[in-house]
Amino acid sequence: MTVLLLANVGNRDVRLTDHRLLPEREDPSWWNSVRRLGDELGANLDRYADAIELPLLHPTLDWLLTERNIAPNDIQVVLFASDQPYRLTLERDWLKDTSPFAQVIRELLERKYKITKRFIKTIEGSPADYANMLAFYMRTLPQIAAKVPPDSEVFLEVSGGTPAMSSMLIVAGVEVFGEQVHTLYLEQDARHPSEIGVAQQLFARKSRETLLGQIELYAYNAALQTVERYGGLIAPGNHKRELLACLLRYADRRLAFDFRRARTALHGALGLSTGNMQAQVRYWLRELESPDTAKNLSEVIHSAAIKLHLGDYADFTQRIFRFQEGAFRYLAEQMGMRYGKSDEFLDESWRKSLPHLDHFLNHYRRGHNGQMLAETDNDILVSTTRSLNRFNLGAIVEYFVQHDPAWDNQRATVEKLFTLSRVADLRNKGLAGHGFDGIGLEDLEEAYAGSAESLLEQLRTIYTGIFGKPPSEDPYQAINALLVEIIEASS
Repeated sequence: MTVLLLANVGNRDVRLTDHRLLPEREDPSWWNSVRRLGDELGANLDRYADAIELPLLHPTLDWLLTERNIAPNDIQVVLFASDQPYRLTLERDWLKDTSPFAQVIRELLERKYKITKRFIKTIEGSPADYANMLAFYMRTLPQIAAKVPPDSEVFLEVSGGTPAMSSMLIVAGVEVFGEQVHTLYLEQDARHPSEIGVAQQLFARKSRETLLGQIELYAYNAALQTVERYGGLIAPGNHKRELLACLLRYADRRLAFDFRRARTALHGALGLSTGNMQAQVRYWLRELESPDTAKNLSEVIHSAAIKLHLGDYADFTQRIFRFQEGAFRYLAEQMGMRYGKSDEFLDESWRKSLPHLDHFLNHYRRGHNGQMLAETDNDILVSTTRSLNRFNLGAIVEYFVQHDPAWDNQRATVEKLFTLSRVADLRNKGLAGHGFDGIGLEDLEEAYAGSAESLLEQLRTIYTGIFGKPPSEDPYQAINALLVEIIEASS
Protein backbone atom coordinates (compact mmCIF):
# COMPACT_ATOMS: atom_id res chain seq x y z
CA MET A 1 0.00 0.00 0.00
CA THR A 2 1.25 3.47 -0.91
CA VAL A 3 0.63 6.41 1.41
CA LEU A 4 1.04 9.80 -0.19
CA LEU A 5 1.73 12.74 2.10
CA LEU A 6 1.36 16.14 0.44
CA ALA A 7 2.70 18.96 2.60
CA ASN A 8 2.99 22.69 2.17
CA VAL A 9 6.22 24.17 3.46
CA GLY A 10 5.85 27.42 5.35
CA ASN A 11 8.12 29.57 7.50
CA ARG A 12 7.28 27.53 10.63
CA ASP A 13 8.22 24.16 9.17
CA VAL A 14 11.93 24.28 10.13
CA ARG A 15 13.15 25.34 13.56
CA LEU A 16 16.78 25.70 14.70
CA THR A 17 16.90 25.06 18.43
CA ASP A 18 20.39 26.52 18.98
CA HIS A 19 20.99 29.82 17.18
CA ARG A 20 24.49 30.01 18.66
CA LEU A 21 25.53 27.66 15.87
CA LEU A 22 24.82 30.33 13.26
CA PRO A 23 27.54 32.69 12.05
CA GLU A 24 27.35 36.08 13.74
CA ARG A 25 25.96 38.98 11.70
CA GLU A 26 25.95 42.68 12.42
CA ASP A 27 22.27 42.84 11.63
CA PRO A 28 20.52 40.82 14.38
CA SER A 29 17.50 40.25 12.10
CA TRP A 30 19.59 38.73 9.32
CA TRP A 31 18.66 35.15 10.15
CA ASN A 32 14.94 35.98 10.41
CA SER A 33 14.80 35.50 6.66
CA VAL A 34 13.50 32.06 5.71
CA ARG A 35 15.57 31.99 2.56
CA ARG A 36 18.84 33.02 4.27
CA LEU A 37 18.37 30.62 7.15
CA GLY A 38 17.37 27.79 4.83
CA ASP A 39 20.34 28.34 2.57
CA GLU A 40 22.72 28.31 5.55
CA LEU A 41 21.22 25.14 7.06
CA GLY A 42 21.21 23.34 3.74
CA ALA A 43 24.79 24.26 2.91
CA ASN A 44 26.07 23.02 6.29
CA LEU A 45 23.52 20.38 7.26
CA ASP A 46 25.95 18.12 9.10
CA ARG A 47 26.68 20.97 11.49
CA TYR A 48 23.04 21.79 12.17
CA ALA A 49 21.19 18.47 11.75
CA ASP A 50 20.95 17.58 15.46
CA ALA A 51 19.63 21.02 16.31
CA ILE A 52 16.89 21.10 13.62
CA GLU A 53 13.27 20.31 14.41
CA LEU A 54 10.35 19.87 12.04
CA PRO A 55 7.56 21.17 14.30
CA LEU A 56 4.74 20.55 11.82
CA LEU A 57 5.89 17.54 9.87
CA HIS A 58 7.38 15.58 12.76
CA PRO A 59 4.08 14.96 14.60
CA THR A 60 2.46 13.98 11.31
CA LEU A 61 5.21 11.57 10.35
CA ASP A 62 5.34 10.14 13.87
CA TRP A 63 1.58 9.53 13.70
CA LEU A 64 1.83 7.79 10.32
CA LEU A 65 4.81 5.64 11.34
CA THR A 66 3.77 4.70 14.88
CA GLU A 67 0.02 5.17 15.24
CA ARG A 68 -0.87 4.01 11.74
CA ASN A 69 2.00 1.49 11.56
CA ILE A 70 2.98 2.51 8.04
CA ALA A 71 6.44 1.46 6.93
CA PRO A 72 8.81 4.23 5.77
CA ASN A 73 9.18 2.53 2.39
CA ASP A 74 5.42 2.84 1.84
CA ILE A 75 5.38 6.61 2.35
CA GLN A 76 5.93 9.11 -0.42
CA VAL A 77 6.29 12.73 0.64
CA VAL A 78 5.78 15.63 -1.75
CA LEU A 79 6.73 19.08 -0.47
CA PHE A 80 5.30 22.25 -2.00
CA ALA A 81 7.53 25.30 -1.54
CA SER A 82 7.82 28.76 -3.06
CA ASP A 83 10.81 29.99 -5.05
CA GLN A 84 9.98 33.26 -6.79
CA PRO A 85 12.38 34.78 -9.34
CA TYR A 86 14.55 37.41 -7.67
CA ARG A 87 14.49 39.79 -10.63
CA LEU A 88 10.68 39.90 -10.73
CA THR A 89 9.90 39.84 -7.02
CA LEU A 90 10.04 42.36 -4.20
CA GLU A 91 13.04 41.45 -2.03
CA ARG A 92 10.95 41.19 1.14
CA ASP A 93 8.73 38.60 -0.58
CA TRP A 94 11.66 36.77 -2.14
CA LEU A 95 13.31 36.40 1.27
CA LYS A 96 10.17 34.62 2.53
CA ASP A 97 10.40 31.84 -0.05
CA THR A 98 10.51 28.37 1.49
CA SER A 99 12.31 26.39 -1.16
CA PRO A 100 15.55 26.28 0.94
CA PHE A 101 13.53 24.94 3.89
CA ALA A 102 12.08 22.24 1.60
CA GLN A 103 15.61 21.18 0.64
CA VAL A 104 16.53 20.81 4.33
CA ILE A 105 13.37 18.84 5.07
CA ARG A 106 13.99 16.58 2.09
CA GLU A 107 17.40 15.58 3.45
CA LEU A 108 16.16 15.09 7.01
CA LEU A 109 13.30 12.83 5.88
CA GLU A 110 15.85 10.19 4.94
CA ARG A 111 18.29 10.84 7.82
CA LYS A 112 15.72 10.89 10.61
CA TYR A 113 12.73 8.94 9.29
CA LYS A 114 14.24 6.58 6.70
CA ILE A 115 11.85 7.90 4.07
CA THR A 116 13.59 7.70 0.73
CA LYS A 117 10.70 8.69 -1.56
CA ARG A 118 10.55 12.45 -1.13
CA PHE A 119 10.12 15.12 -3.73
CA ILE A 120 9.88 18.89 -3.99
CA LYS A 121 7.45 20.74 -6.25
CA THR A 122 8.38 24.38 -6.67
CA ILE A 123 5.55 26.92 -6.74
CA GLU A 124 5.74 29.39 -9.59
CA GLY A 125 4.52 32.89 -8.81
CA SER A 126 3.11 34.21 -5.58
CA PRO A 127 2.22 31.61 -2.92
CA ALA A 128 -0.23 34.12 -1.42
CA ASP A 129 -2.36 34.41 -4.57
CA TYR A 130 -5.39 32.09 -4.47
CA ALA A 131 -5.89 31.89 -8.22
CA ASN A 132 -2.20 31.15 -8.74
CA MET A 133 -2.18 28.42 -6.12
CA LEU A 134 -5.32 26.75 -7.49
CA ALA A 135 -3.82 26.74 -10.98
CA PHE A 136 -0.54 25.34 -9.62
CA TYR A 137 -2.19 22.47 -7.73
CA MET A 138 -4.62 21.64 -10.55
CA ARG A 139 -1.61 21.35 -12.84
CA THR A 140 0.68 19.53 -10.41
CA LEU A 141 -1.55 17.10 -8.51
CA PRO A 142 -2.72 15.12 -11.58
CA GLN A 143 0.94 14.56 -12.46
CA ILE A 144 1.54 13.20 -8.95
CA ALA A 145 -1.62 11.07 -9.06
CA ALA A 146 -0.51 9.47 -12.33
CA LYS A 147 2.66 8.14 -10.66
CA VAL A 148 1.06 6.39 -7.67
CA PRO A 149 -1.32 3.41 -7.53
CA PRO A 150 -4.99 4.43 -7.87
CA ASP A 151 -5.84 2.99 -4.43
CA SER A 152 -3.18 5.04 -2.63
CA GLU A 153 -4.21 6.70 0.61
CA VAL A 154 -3.64 10.45 0.38
CA PHE A 155 -2.97 12.80 3.31
CA LEU A 156 -2.90 16.58 2.97
CA GLU A 157 -0.81 18.31 5.65
CA VAL A 158 -2.16 21.86 5.49
CA SER A 159 -0.76 23.39 8.68
CA GLY A 160 2.15 25.06 6.90
CA GLY A 161 2.28 27.56 4.09
CA THR A 162 0.13 30.58 3.28
CA PRO A 163 -3.68 30.53 3.60
CA ALA A 164 -3.87 30.36 -0.20
CA MET A 165 -1.60 27.30 -0.24
CA SER A 166 -3.63 25.54 2.46
CA SER A 167 -7.11 26.20 1.09
CA MET A 168 -6.28 25.56 -2.56
CA LEU A 169 -4.43 22.33 -1.74
CA ILE A 170 -7.64 21.08 -0.11
CA VAL A 171 -9.82 22.13 -3.05
CA ALA A 172 -7.52 20.67 -5.70
CA GLY A 173 -6.77 17.58 -3.60
CA VAL A 174 -10.46 16.72 -3.47
CA GLU A 175 -10.84 17.39 -7.18
CA VAL A 176 -7.95 15.11 -8.13
CA PHE A 177 -7.99 12.38 -5.46
CA GLY A 178 -11.65 12.38 -4.40
CA GLU A 179 -12.64 10.36 -1.37
CA GLN A 180 -9.09 9.04 -0.90
CA VAL A 181 -8.13 12.38 0.66
CA HIS A 182 -7.60 12.93 4.39
CA THR A 183 -6.92 16.48 5.55
CA LEU A 184 -4.57 16.82 8.52
CA TYR A 185 -4.07 19.90 10.64
CA LEU A 186 -1.75 20.35 13.61
CA GLU A 187 -2.94 22.48 16.48
CA GLN A 188 -0.25 24.42 18.34
CA ASP A 189 1.77 22.15 20.66
CA ALA A 190 -0.32 19.10 19.68
CA ARG A 191 1.48 15.75 19.63
CA HIS A 192 -0.48 14.38 16.71
CA PRO A 193 -2.40 15.95 13.84
CA SER A 194 -6.19 16.09 13.73
CA GLU A 195 -8.19 15.05 10.71
CA ILE A 196 -10.59 17.77 9.65
CA GLY A 197 -13.71 17.04 7.63
CA VAL A 198 -13.45 19.87 5.14
CA ALA A 199 -12.15 17.57 2.40
CA GLN A 200 -15.04 15.17 2.91
CA GLN A 201 -17.47 18.08 2.87
CA LEU A 202 -15.99 19.37 -0.36
CA PHE A 203 -16.03 15.91 -1.87
CA ALA A 204 -19.65 15.42 -0.84
CA ARG A 205 -20.48 18.73 -2.51
CA LYS A 206 -18.56 17.72 -5.63
CA SER A 207 -20.32 14.34 -5.69
CA ARG A 208 -23.71 16.02 -5.44
CA GLU A 209 -22.79 18.40 -8.25
CA THR A 210 -21.68 15.43 -10.36
CA LEU A 211 -24.91 13.60 -9.64
CA LEU A 212 -27.05 16.64 -10.45
CA GLY A 213 -25.15 17.08 -13.72
CA GLN A 214 -25.74 13.46 -14.67
CA ILE A 215 -29.45 13.78 -13.94
CA GLU A 216 -29.66 16.95 -16.01
CA LEU A 217 -28.16 14.97 -18.91
CA TYR A 218 -30.59 12.06 -18.33
CA ALA A 219 -27.55 9.83 -17.68
CA TYR A 220 -29.50 7.79 -15.16
CA ASN A 221 -27.30 4.70 -15.20
CA ALA A 222 -24.17 6.80 -14.59
CA ALA A 223 -26.04 8.64 -11.82
CA LEU A 224 -26.97 5.30 -10.26
CA GLN A 225 -23.30 4.30 -10.17
CA THR A 226 -22.48 7.62 -8.50
CA VAL A 227 -25.09 6.96 -5.82
CA GLU A 228 -23.89 3.40 -5.29
CA ARG A 229 -20.28 4.55 -4.92
CA TYR A 230 -20.64 7.86 -3.09
CA GLY A 231 -24.14 7.61 -1.65
CA GLY A 232 -22.89 7.91 1.93
CA LEU A 233 -21.63 11.41 1.17
CA ILE A 234 -24.46 12.47 -1.12
CA ALA A 235 -27.39 11.38 1.03
CA PRO A 236 -26.56 10.25 4.54
CA GLY A 237 -28.86 7.44 5.65
CA ASN A 238 -29.65 4.18 3.90
CA HIS A 239 -33.29 5.15 3.36
CA LYS A 240 -32.61 8.12 1.06
CA ARG A 241 -29.79 6.37 -0.78
CA GLU A 242 -32.00 3.39 -1.59
CA LEU A 243 -34.85 5.68 -2.63
CA LEU A 244 -32.52 7.55 -4.99
CA ALA A 245 -31.25 4.25 -6.38
CA CYS A 246 -34.78 2.94 -7.00
CA LEU A 247 -35.89 6.14 -8.75
CA LEU A 248 -32.78 6.22 -10.93
CA ARG A 249 -33.32 2.58 -11.94
CA TYR A 250 -36.90 3.44 -12.83
CA ALA A 251 -35.88 6.43 -14.96
CA ASP A 252 -33.11 4.51 -16.70
CA ARG A 253 -35.36 1.56 -17.55
CA ARG A 254 -38.27 3.76 -18.62
CA LEU A 255 -36.06 5.69 -21.02
CA ALA A 256 -35.00 2.32 -22.48
CA PHE A 257 -38.68 1.27 -22.83
CA ASP A 258 -38.01 -1.55 -20.37
CA PHE A 259 -41.29 -0.96 -18.58
CA ARG A 260 -41.27 -4.26 -16.70
CA ARG A 261 -38.06 -3.44 -14.86
CA ALA A 262 -39.12 0.19 -14.50
CA ARG A 263 -42.22 -1.01 -12.61
CA THR A 264 -40.07 -3.26 -10.41
CA ALA A 265 -37.92 -0.26 -9.47
CA LEU A 266 -41.03 1.81 -8.72
CA HIS A 267 -42.37 -0.89 -6.40
CA GLY A 268 -39.08 -0.58 -4.49
CA ALA A 269 -39.50 3.21 -4.29
CA LEU A 270 -43.11 2.88 -3.17
CA GLY A 271 -42.16 1.41 0.19
CA LEU A 272 -39.54 4.11 0.75
CA SER A 273 -41.72 7.13 -0.02
CA THR A 274 -44.56 8.91 1.74
CA GLY A 275 -47.08 11.67 1.11
CA ASN A 276 -47.03 13.43 -2.25
CA MET A 277 -43.92 11.54 -3.29
CA GLN A 278 -45.69 8.23 -2.78
CA ALA A 279 -48.68 9.53 -4.77
CA GLN A 280 -46.32 10.42 -7.62
CA VAL A 281 -44.76 6.95 -7.57
CA ARG A 282 -48.23 5.36 -7.67
CA TYR A 283 -49.14 7.56 -10.65
CA TRP A 284 -46.08 6.39 -12.57
CA LEU A 285 -46.93 2.79 -11.73
CA ARG A 286 -50.43 3.21 -13.17
CA GLU A 287 -48.93 4.80 -16.29
CA LEU A 288 -46.74 1.77 -16.92
CA GLU A 289 -49.14 -0.99 -15.91
CA SER A 290 -51.10 -1.06 -19.17
CA PRO A 291 -49.15 0.67 -21.93
CA ASP A 292 -51.05 1.12 -25.18
CA THR A 293 -50.19 2.72 -28.50
CA ALA A 294 -51.13 6.20 -27.32
CA LYS A 295 -48.87 5.92 -24.28
CA ASN A 296 -46.05 4.35 -26.27
CA LEU A 297 -46.08 7.05 -28.95
CA SER A 298 -46.20 9.76 -26.30
CA GLU A 299 -43.20 8.11 -24.67
CA VAL A 300 -41.41 8.05 -28.02
CA ILE A 301 -41.88 11.82 -28.37
CA HIS A 302 -40.49 12.54 -24.90
CA SER A 303 -37.50 10.24 -25.36
CA ALA A 304 -36.85 11.64 -28.86
CA ALA A 305 -36.64 15.12 -27.34
CA ILE A 306 -34.03 13.84 -24.88
CA LYS A 307 -31.98 12.18 -27.61
CA LEU A 308 -32.05 15.38 -29.64
CA HIS A 309 -31.01 17.41 -26.59
CA LEU A 310 -28.06 15.07 -26.04
CA GLY A 311 -27.00 15.11 -29.68
CA ASP A 312 -27.69 11.39 -30.06
CA TYR A 313 -28.96 11.86 -33.59
CA ALA A 314 -28.80 8.20 -34.62
CA ASP A 315 -31.08 7.20 -31.74
CA PHE A 316 -33.28 10.20 -32.51
CA THR A 317 -33.86 8.98 -36.08
CA GLN A 318 -34.59 5.50 -34.71
CA ARG A 319 -37.40 7.03 -32.65
CA ILE A 320 -38.75 9.00 -35.62
CA PHE A 321 -38.78 5.70 -37.52
CA ARG A 322 -40.65 3.96 -34.69
CA PHE A 323 -43.12 6.83 -34.28
CA GLN A 324 -44.04 6.85 -37.95
CA GLU A 325 -44.45 3.09 -38.15
CA GLY A 326 -46.42 2.95 -34.88
CA ALA A 327 -48.72 5.78 -35.95
CA PHE A 328 -49.42 4.23 -39.35
CA ARG A 329 -50.10 0.86 -37.74
CA TYR A 330 -52.47 2.35 -35.19
CA LEU A 331 -54.42 4.24 -37.85
CA ALA A 332 -54.60 1.16 -40.08
CA GLU A 333 -55.96 -0.88 -37.17
CA GLN A 334 -58.61 1.76 -36.45
CA MET A 335 -59.55 1.73 -40.12
CA GLY A 336 -60.28 -1.99 -39.96
CA MET A 337 -57.03 -3.62 -41.11
CA ARG A 338 -56.91 -7.31 -40.26
CA TYR A 339 -53.80 -9.35 -39.51
CA GLY A 340 -52.88 -12.75 -40.87
CA LYS A 341 -51.02 -15.41 -38.89
CA SER A 342 -49.56 -12.70 -36.63
CA ASP A 343 -49.54 -8.93 -36.37
CA GLU A 344 -46.44 -8.92 -38.56
CA PHE A 345 -48.48 -9.90 -41.60
CA LEU A 346 -51.56 -8.65 -43.38
CA ASP A 347 -54.57 -10.90 -43.90
CA GLU A 348 -54.40 -11.21 -47.68
CA SER A 349 -58.02 -12.32 -47.86
CA TRP A 350 -58.96 -9.02 -46.23
CA ARG A 351 -56.95 -7.14 -48.82
CA LYS A 352 -58.63 -8.95 -51.65
CA SER A 353 -62.05 -8.42 -50.08
CA LEU A 354 -61.62 -4.74 -50.79
CA PRO A 355 -61.11 -4.57 -54.55
CA HIS A 356 -60.48 -0.84 -54.54
CA LEU A 357 -57.72 -1.34 -51.93
CA ASP A 358 -56.08 -4.04 -54.03
CA HIS A 359 -56.11 -1.80 -57.10
CA PHE A 360 -54.84 1.18 -55.05
CA LEU A 361 -51.87 -0.81 -53.71
CA ASN A 362 -51.00 -2.18 -57.15
CA HIS A 363 -50.89 1.35 -58.59
CA TYR A 364 -49.57 3.36 -55.67
CA ARG A 365 -48.48 6.93 -56.41
CA ARG A 366 -46.28 7.84 -53.44
CA GLY A 367 -42.55 7.08 -53.12
CA HIS A 368 -40.62 5.70 -50.21
CA ASN A 369 -39.46 9.24 -49.42
CA GLY A 370 -43.04 10.24 -48.66
CA GLN A 371 -43.36 12.44 -51.76
CA MET A 372 -46.04 12.02 -54.42
CA LEU A 373 -44.72 10.64 -57.71
CA ALA A 374 -44.40 12.85 -60.74
CA GLU A 375 -46.83 12.25 -63.60
CA THR A 376 -44.01 10.70 -65.65
CA ASP A 377 -43.08 8.19 -62.89
CA ASN A 378 -44.33 4.64 -63.02
CA ASP A 379 -46.77 3.34 -60.44
CA ILE A 380 -45.38 1.44 -57.47
CA LEU A 381 -46.54 -2.07 -56.60
CA VAL A 382 -47.04 -2.26 -52.82
CA SER A 383 -46.31 -5.77 -51.56
CA THR A 384 -48.11 -7.01 -48.44
CA THR A 385 -47.09 -10.67 -48.63
CA ARG A 386 -44.06 -9.97 -46.50
CA SER A 387 -44.01 -8.37 -43.05
CA LEU A 388 -45.77 -5.07 -42.59
CA ASN A 389 -43.61 -1.95 -42.57
CA ARG A 390 -43.85 1.82 -42.67
CA PHE A 391 -44.32 1.87 -46.43
CA ASN A 392 -47.15 -0.61 -46.89
CA LEU A 393 -48.89 0.49 -43.69
CA GLY A 394 -48.75 4.09 -44.92
CA ALA A 395 -50.22 3.05 -48.26
CA ILE A 396 -53.12 1.26 -46.55
CA VAL A 397 -53.81 4.32 -44.39
CA GLU A 398 -53.68 6.62 -47.41
CA TYR A 399 -56.22 4.45 -49.19
CA PHE A 400 -58.78 4.90 -46.42
CA VAL A 401 -58.12 8.63 -46.15
CA GLN A 402 -58.78 9.03 -49.86
CA HIS A 403 -61.65 6.56 -50.28
CA ASP A 404 -63.54 6.45 -46.98
CA PRO A 405 -65.29 9.73 -46.00
CA ALA A 406 -65.20 8.61 -42.35
CA TRP A 407 -61.44 9.16 -42.39
CA ASP A 408 -61.27 12.35 -44.42
CA ASN A 409 -60.66 14.27 -41.17
CA GLN A 410 -57.27 12.54 -40.87
CA ARG A 411 -56.05 13.66 -44.30
CA ALA A 412 -53.87 16.54 -42.97
CA THR A 413 -52.46 14.42 -40.16
CA VAL A 414 -51.55 11.58 -42.50
CA GLU A 415 -49.86 14.02 -44.88
CA LYS A 416 -47.75 15.24 -41.95
CA LEU A 417 -46.85 11.64 -41.15
CA PHE A 418 -45.42 11.23 -44.63
CA THR A 419 -43.13 14.22 -44.07
CA LEU A 420 -41.24 12.04 -41.57
CA SER A 421 -40.25 9.47 -44.19
CA ARG A 422 -36.94 10.94 -45.29
CA VAL A 423 -35.76 11.38 -41.71
CA ALA A 424 -36.90 7.88 -40.78
CA ASP A 425 -34.99 6.55 -43.80
CA LEU A 426 -31.75 7.86 -42.28
CA ARG A 427 -32.15 5.14 -39.65
CA ASN A 428 -31.64 2.46 -42.31
CA LYS A 429 -28.26 3.91 -43.23
CA GLY A 430 -26.93 3.80 -39.68
CA LEU A 431 -26.05 1.06 -37.21
CA ALA A 432 -29.69 0.62 -36.17
CA GLY A 433 -30.53 -0.25 -39.77
CA HIS A 434 -28.42 -1.78 -42.48
CA GLY A 435 -25.33 0.40 -42.68
CA PHE A 436 -22.47 2.08 -40.90
CA ASP A 437 -23.16 5.73 -41.73
CA GLY A 438 -23.07 8.27 -38.97
CA ILE A 439 -25.95 10.70 -38.60
CA GLY A 440 -25.48 14.37 -37.76
CA LEU A 441 -27.80 17.26 -37.10
CA GLU A 442 -27.16 18.58 -40.61
CA ASP A 443 -28.34 15.26 -42.08
CA LEU A 444 -31.54 15.40 -40.05
CA GLU A 445 -32.40 18.96 -40.96
CA GLU A 446 -31.54 18.48 -44.63
CA ALA A 447 -33.74 15.38 -44.82
CA TYR A 448 -36.63 17.11 -43.07
CA ALA A 449 -36.06 20.45 -44.82
CA GLY A 450 -36.51 22.20 -41.50
CA SER A 451 -35.10 22.49 -38.02
CA ALA A 452 -34.93 19.54 -35.65
CA GLU A 453 -37.05 21.45 -33.13
CA SER A 454 -39.77 21.96 -35.71
CA LEU A 455 -39.59 18.24 -36.43
CA LEU A 456 -40.26 17.53 -32.76
CA GLU A 457 -43.21 19.92 -32.86
CA GLN A 458 -44.47 18.05 -35.92
CA LEU A 459 -44.53 14.84 -33.86
CA ARG A 460 -46.66 16.54 -31.22
CA THR A 461 -49.03 17.91 -33.86
CA ILE A 462 -49.42 14.49 -35.48
CA TYR A 463 -50.03 12.88 -32.11
CA THR A 464 -52.76 15.39 -31.27
CA GLY A 465 -54.36 14.86 -34.68
CA ILE A 466 -54.49 11.10 -34.20
CA PHE A 467 -55.57 10.87 -30.58
CA GLY A 468 -57.49 14.12 -30.16
CA LYS A 469 -55.28 15.23 -27.26
CA PRO A 470 -51.65 16.31 -26.84
CA PRO A 471 -48.94 13.94 -25.57
CA SER A 472 -48.76 13.40 -21.82
CA GLU A 473 -46.65 15.63 -19.61
CA ASP A 474 -42.95 14.83 -19.86
CA PRO A 475 -42.28 12.13 -17.21
CA TYR A 476 -38.54 12.74 -17.31
CA GLN A 477 -38.87 16.36 -16.22
CA ALA A 478 -40.99 15.12 -13.32
CA ILE A 479 -38.53 12.43 -12.23
CA ASN A 480 -35.60 14.85 -12.55
CA ALA A 481 -37.39 17.42 -10.38
CA LEU A 482 -38.07 14.78 -7.72
CA LEU A 483 -34.48 13.53 -7.74
CA VAL A 484 -33.12 17.06 -7.41
CA GLU A 485 -35.51 17.71 -4.51
CA ILE A 486 -34.24 14.63 -2.64
CA ILE A 487 -30.58 15.46 -3.27
CA GLU A 488 -30.87 19.11 -2.24
CA ALA A 489 -32.79 18.16 0.88
CA SER A 490 -29.87 15.87 1.81
CA SER A 491 -27.17 18.52 1.48
